[in-house]
Amino acid sequence: MSRLSTQLVLVVMIFGLTETADVTTWTGYFQDKALRLAYHLNSHSIQKRSTGRRGFAKLAFEHCGDEDDPVYVKNFVIEPNPVLVPGQIGVGMTLDVRQNQSSPLPVQLEMMKKVPLLFGLSTWLPIPCLPNDVGSCTFEDLCATRLFTDGTCVSPTRNVTVHCGCPFTKGEYNLKPVVFNISHLPSSVPSYLLAGQFYVKALVKKDGRHLACYSTIITLDL
Repeated sequence: MSRLSTQLVLVVMIFGLTETADVTTWTGYFQDKALRLAYHLNSHSIQKRSTGRRGFAKLAFEHCGDEDDPVYVKNFVIEPNPVLVPGQIGVGMTLDVRQNQSSPLPVQLEMMKKVPLLFGLSTWLPIPCLPNDVGSCTFEDLCATRLFTDGTCVSPTRNVTVHCGCPFTKGEYNLKPVVFNISHLPSSVPSYLLAGQFYVKALVKKDGRHLACYSTIITLDL
Protein backbone atom coordinates (compact mmCIF):
# COMPACT_ATOMS: atom_id res chain seq x y z
CA MET A 1 0.00 0.00 0.00
CA SER A 2 1.26 3.52 -0.78
CA ARG A 3 1.78 6.16 1.95
CA LEU A 4 -0.34 9.09 0.79
CA SER A 5 0.77 12.19 2.53
CA THR A 6 -0.87 15.39 1.40
CA GLN A 7 -4.31 16.77 1.87
CA LEU A 8 -4.87 16.47 -1.86
CA VAL A 9 -5.51 12.82 -1.08
CA LEU A 10 -6.66 13.15 2.52
CA VAL A 11 -9.90 11.48 1.65
CA VAL A 12 -7.88 8.48 0.43
CA MET A 13 -5.92 8.36 3.69
CA ILE A 14 -9.10 8.39 5.76
CA PHE A 15 -10.16 5.26 3.92
CA GLY A 16 -7.17 3.37 5.33
CA LEU A 17 -4.94 2.77 2.33
CA THR A 18 -1.67 3.24 4.23
CA GLU A 19 0.51 1.09 6.43
CA THR A 20 -0.58 0.34 9.99
CA ALA A 21 0.67 2.47 12.90
CA ASP A 22 -0.24 2.69 16.59
CA VAL A 23 -1.23 5.51 18.94
CA THR A 24 2.17 5.79 20.61
CA THR A 25 1.69 8.64 23.13
CA TRP A 26 -0.50 9.11 26.20
CA THR A 27 -1.76 12.37 24.66
CA GLY A 28 -2.83 10.53 21.54
CA TYR A 29 -4.47 7.80 23.62
CA PHE A 30 -6.63 10.25 25.61
CA GLN A 31 -7.48 12.27 22.48
CA ASP A 32 -8.72 9.07 20.85
CA LYS A 33 -10.81 8.17 23.92
CA ALA A 34 -12.29 11.70 24.09
CA LEU A 35 -13.37 11.50 20.46
CA ARG A 36 -14.95 8.08 20.97
CA LEU A 37 -16.87 9.41 24.00
CA ALA A 38 -18.07 12.52 22.12
CA TYR A 39 -19.20 10.30 19.26
CA HIS A 40 -21.33 8.10 21.53
CA LEU A 41 -22.77 11.06 23.47
CA ASN A 42 -24.38 12.38 20.28
CA SER A 43 -27.60 10.42 19.94
CA HIS A 44 -27.87 11.09 16.20
CA SER A 45 -24.52 9.33 15.67
CA ILE A 46 -25.00 6.17 17.71
CA GLN A 47 -26.51 4.06 14.92
CA LYS A 48 -24.19 1.33 13.68
CA ARG A 49 -22.82 1.97 10.18
CA SER A 50 -22.04 -0.79 7.72
CA THR A 51 -18.63 -0.76 6.03
CA GLY A 52 -20.44 -1.88 2.87
CA ARG A 53 -22.70 1.17 2.52
CA ARG A 54 -22.12 3.88 -0.08
CA GLY A 55 -21.22 7.32 1.19
CA PHE A 56 -19.55 10.53 0.10
CA ALA A 57 -16.71 12.89 0.99
CA LYS A 58 -16.72 16.57 0.04
CA LEU A 59 -13.54 18.66 0.11
CA ALA A 60 -12.78 22.40 0.13
CA PHE A 61 -9.16 23.61 0.02
CA GLU A 62 -7.47 26.77 1.29
CA HIS A 63 -3.92 28.10 1.19
CA CYS A 64 -2.61 28.57 4.76
CA GLY A 65 0.93 29.72 3.93
CA ASP A 66 2.47 32.88 2.49
CA GLU A 67 1.93 34.16 -1.04
CA ASP A 68 5.67 33.86 -1.66
CA ASP A 69 5.93 30.19 -0.55
CA PRO A 70 8.64 28.27 -2.45
CA VAL A 71 5.95 25.77 -3.54
CA TYR A 72 2.55 27.23 -4.46
CA VAL A 73 -0.50 25.36 -5.74
CA LYS A 74 -2.50 27.65 -8.01
CA ASN A 75 -5.39 25.27 -8.55
CA PHE A 76 -6.64 21.91 -7.25
CA VAL A 77 -8.60 19.45 -9.37
CA ILE A 78 -10.74 16.87 -7.55
CA GLU A 79 -12.87 14.66 -9.80
CA PRO A 80 -15.59 14.05 -8.68
CA ASN A 81 -16.28 16.28 -5.68
CA PRO A 82 -18.12 15.03 -3.60
CA VAL A 83 -16.32 11.71 -3.89
CA LEU A 84 -18.49 8.58 -3.83
CA VAL A 85 -17.29 5.72 -1.62
CA PRO A 86 -16.53 3.13 -2.83
CA GLY A 87 -15.45 4.65 -6.13
CA GLN A 88 -12.63 6.57 -7.80
CA ILE A 89 -11.10 9.97 -7.20
CA GLY A 90 -8.90 11.90 -9.62
CA VAL A 91 -6.42 14.34 -8.06
CA GLY A 92 -4.57 16.98 -10.07
CA MET A 93 -3.20 20.50 -9.65
CA THR A 94 -1.40 23.46 -11.17
CA LEU A 95 1.90 23.69 -9.31
CA ASP A 96 4.21 26.71 -9.22
CA VAL A 97 7.69 25.64 -8.07
CA ARG A 98 9.59 28.84 -7.28
CA GLN A 99 12.77 27.16 -6.07
CA ASN A 100 14.32 23.84 -7.09
CA GLN A 101 13.03 21.01 -4.83
CA SER A 102 14.36 17.50 -4.26
CA SER A 103 13.44 14.42 -2.21
CA PRO A 104 12.69 14.03 0.66
CA LEU A 105 9.87 16.52 1.28
CA PRO A 106 8.43 15.73 4.75
CA VAL A 107 4.74 16.47 5.41
CA GLN A 108 3.21 17.14 8.83
CA LEU A 109 -0.56 16.65 9.08
CA GLU A 110 -2.79 18.22 11.73
CA MET A 111 -6.31 16.76 11.85
CA MET A 112 -9.29 17.82 13.98
CA LYS A 113 -12.97 16.92 14.14
CA LYS A 114 -15.85 19.31 14.83
CA VAL A 115 -17.74 17.98 17.86
CA PRO A 116 -21.18 19.36 18.86
CA LEU A 117 -21.65 20.61 22.43
CA LEU A 118 -24.72 21.89 24.27
CA PHE A 119 -26.92 24.81 23.15
CA GLY A 120 -25.78 24.64 19.52
CA LEU A 121 -22.12 25.20 20.37
CA SER A 122 -19.27 23.11 19.01
CA THR A 123 -15.52 22.66 19.38
CA TRP A 124 -12.65 21.16 17.39
CA LEU A 125 -10.93 18.13 18.96
CA PRO A 126 -7.50 17.03 17.68
CA ILE A 127 -7.23 13.53 16.23
CA PRO A 128 -3.98 11.71 17.09
CA CYS A 129 -2.05 9.54 14.65
CA LEU A 130 -4.21 6.39 14.54
CA PRO A 131 -3.81 2.95 12.92
CA ASN A 132 -3.63 3.10 9.10
CA ASP A 133 -1.77 6.44 9.49
CA VAL A 134 -5.03 8.38 9.81
CA GLY A 135 -4.97 11.59 11.84
CA SER A 136 -2.22 13.98 12.90
CA CYS A 137 0.69 12.04 11.43
CA THR A 138 4.07 12.89 9.92
CA PHE A 139 5.06 11.44 6.55
CA GLU A 140 8.66 11.19 5.40
CA ASP A 141 8.43 12.12 1.75
CA LEU A 142 5.74 13.71 -0.41
CA CYS A 143 7.81 12.75 -3.45
CA ALA A 144 7.21 9.03 -2.75
CA THR A 145 3.41 9.27 -3.12
CA ARG A 146 1.60 8.01 -6.23
CA LEU A 147 0.62 11.60 -6.95
CA PHE A 148 4.20 12.27 -8.06
CA THR A 149 5.62 8.82 -8.83
CA ASP A 150 2.80 8.06 -11.33
CA GLY A 151 1.95 11.60 -12.41
CA THR A 152 2.58 13.38 -15.70
CA CYS A 153 2.62 17.14 -16.22
CA VAL A 154 2.06 19.53 -19.08
CA SER A 155 4.56 22.37 -19.10
CA PRO A 156 2.60 25.60 -19.86
CA THR A 157 5.70 27.33 -21.23
CA ARG A 158 6.71 24.53 -23.64
CA ASN A 159 3.27 22.84 -24.02
CA VAL A 160 4.84 19.38 -23.81
CA THR A 161 4.20 16.43 -21.48
CA VAL A 162 6.97 15.81 -18.95
CA HIS A 163 7.50 13.52 -15.95
CA CYS A 164 5.98 15.09 -12.86
CA GLY A 165 8.07 14.15 -9.84
CA CYS A 166 11.07 14.98 -7.72
CA PRO A 167 13.44 16.57 -8.28
CA PHE A 168 11.43 19.59 -9.43
CA THR A 169 13.23 22.40 -11.20
CA LYS A 170 11.91 25.93 -10.96
CA GLY A 171 8.83 26.45 -13.10
CA GLU A 172 5.09 25.90 -13.45
CA TYR A 173 3.57 22.43 -13.90
CA ASN A 174 0.06 21.28 -14.74
CA LEU A 175 -0.33 17.87 -13.09
CA LYS A 176 -2.84 15.68 -14.91
CA PRO A 177 -5.30 13.95 -12.54
CA VAL A 178 -3.99 10.73 -10.99
CA VAL A 179 -6.80 8.25 -10.30
CA PHE A 180 -7.08 6.51 -6.91
CA ASN A 181 -9.45 3.60 -6.30
CA ILE A 182 -11.28 3.84 -2.96
CA SER A 183 -12.64 0.53 -1.73
CA HIS A 184 -15.05 -0.20 1.13
CA LEU A 185 -13.93 1.08 4.51
CA PRO A 186 -11.89 -1.32 6.65
CA SER A 187 -13.37 -2.26 10.03
CA SER A 188 -10.32 -0.76 11.79
CA VAL A 189 -11.45 2.81 11.01
CA PRO A 190 -12.97 4.33 14.22
CA SER A 191 -16.69 5.14 14.03
CA TYR A 192 -16.10 8.83 14.79
CA LEU A 193 -14.15 9.15 11.51
CA LEU A 194 -17.09 8.04 9.37
CA ALA A 195 -19.24 11.17 9.53
CA GLY A 196 -19.02 14.87 10.31
CA GLN A 197 -16.74 17.80 9.55
CA PHE A 198 -12.95 17.50 9.71
CA TYR A 199 -10.21 20.13 9.45
CA VAL A 200 -6.87 18.98 8.08
CA LYS A 201 -3.74 21.08 7.60
CA ALA A 202 -0.69 19.86 5.69
CA LEU A 203 2.62 21.59 6.36
CA VAL A 204 5.61 20.89 4.12
CA LYS A 205 8.95 21.70 5.75
CA LYS A 206 12.51 20.67 4.97
CA ASP A 207 15.56 21.26 7.17
CA GLY A 208 13.47 23.62 9.31
CA ARG A 209 12.48 25.72 6.29
CA HIS A 210 8.82 26.31 5.43
CA LEU A 211 7.91 25.28 1.88
CA ALA A 212 4.12 25.11 1.67
CA CYS A 213 0.93 24.95 3.74
CA TYR A 214 -2.57 23.91 2.69
CA SER A 215 -5.72 23.08 4.64
CA THR A 216 -9.05 21.50 3.83
CA ILE A 217 -12.46 21.09 5.38
CA ILE A 218 -13.72 17.57 4.70
CA THR A 219 -17.40 16.71 5.08
CA LEU A 220 -17.92 12.95 5.44
CA ASP A 221 -21.00 10.72 5.40
CA LEU A 222 -19.69 7.16 5.14
